[in-house]
Amino acid sequence: AGFFIWERYQGYGEYRDYKALERRYIEAMTEDSYGGKTPQETLDLFVVALKDEDVELASKYFMLDDNLSREKWLKTLKIFKEQGVLDDMARDIEGKTQEDKEGKTDENDFKFVMYDENGDVGARINMRFNQYSKVWKIESL
Repeated sequence: AGFFIWERYQGYGEYRDYKALERRYIEAMTEDSYGGKTPQETLDLFVVALKDEDVELASKYFMLDDNLSREKWLKTLKIFKEQGVLDDMARDIEGKTQEDKEGKTDENDFKFVMYDENGDVGARINMRFNQYSKVWKIESL
């Protein structure tokens, strides 16, 4: 009987921890309102932040990671700022991105592709719709 009770409440504890984690995730995603109503609008806002060298703002257009953070993107953008390449990055995104119509997996997924001077794919920008705050976010770059 003791084993049955222990196993039952141990499972409940895991369920309770899962529900708390789920609540934190939903709250964070709902509050994550930086972005546009379309993938292009989010990308345009990101480019403006890059041109202004506002890496804090630029990082907010990225999707939250598994730890509900964007620290990785903020650190990367700070390095790019130190290297003086934010304006080049903005110019490349503005001038070389096109919709990748073949890469879409569902209606909450959108991809841009950037071609190099040889016509080869140089980079992809993956976008994801945040269903909680109803804005498009950059998933990866």
